[in-house]
Amino acid sequence: MSFIIDINQDQFVDEVIEKSKSTPVIVDFWAPWCGPCKQLTPALEKVVTKKNGKIILAKINVDENQGIASQLNIQSIPTVYGFVDGKPIDAFQGAQPESKIEIMIDKMIDATPGNEIPKLIDEADLMFKDKKFEESMILFEKLVGMDPGNPKIIAGLLRCMIQLKKYDAAKEMFESFDENISNNDEILKIKKLLENTSSEKVNLTYEKLEAQVKNDPQDKNLRFQLAESYLSAAETEKGFNELLKIFEQDSGWNDDMVKKKLLEYFDLLGFNDPNVIDARKKLSSMMFK
Repeated sequence: MSFIIDINQDQFVDEVIEKSKSTPVIVDFWAPWCGPCKQLTPALEKVVTKKNGKIILAKINVDENQGIASQLNIQSIPTVYGFVDGKPIDAFQGAQPESKIEIMIDKMIDATPGNEIPKLIDEADLMFKDKKFEESMILFEKLVGMDPGNPKIIAGLLRCMIQLKKYDAAKEMFESFDENISNNDEILKIKKLLENTSSEKVNLTYEKLEAQVKNDPQDKNLRFQLAESYLSAAETEKGFNELLKIFEQDSGWNDDMVKKKLLEYFDLLGFNDPNVIDARKKLSSMMFK
């Protein structure tokens, strides 16, 4: 694989400094006798392979290349440096979990000169916050074409689809995901949210529950049922409003059930969701008034 290479110190300038001006390079300083290196290197290779050429892993055996190790002040191994645009921008020592490696690598990819994707993701997120879901979805669809395996983009597109109640299209997307995307934490949250919401549930009418709540506004069980019905049909604002009414009446009702339900949906929907932003502010003002 051309994006995972073994190099020596004579190749460092060409394969790391120069190459990182167009593609980020993560450098793994290791040695055959190093136990933690045997844990770290496969994890680095796995994450780099998933990025499919967006980053290069250069491995340097310090026993055979003591000159470059000395120049970079490598005092213990494994040591990893991240180079972008010819300069080191991040580093760590010792074995690290795969999740932390991926965070570092994603930051390096985002920092690549000429990479407009992070800026476009921010634009799409801002549209989403402003409830411009159609415009946000169009931009996320464009981004999927530019960077097909980016979980941030896929998550953004799925959240737009749920807001626009395009449930069947969202479910079709899930069927096409590979293991890496399917197991992403954010994607798993959206999957659970989608499982809680279906086109069949959207067709439910709330007239009976609404009438019952209107006739008996102090019945918290009825209001909680109404809130759950709204949330199941992606009527998030209405669902949150009903939960907040219960919380205002009795903040600790039924072993903090309302707060738990709100926090569950805050997590599933994400803190970028406009309804979550509004509901969190209202909840905070009630809790700390």
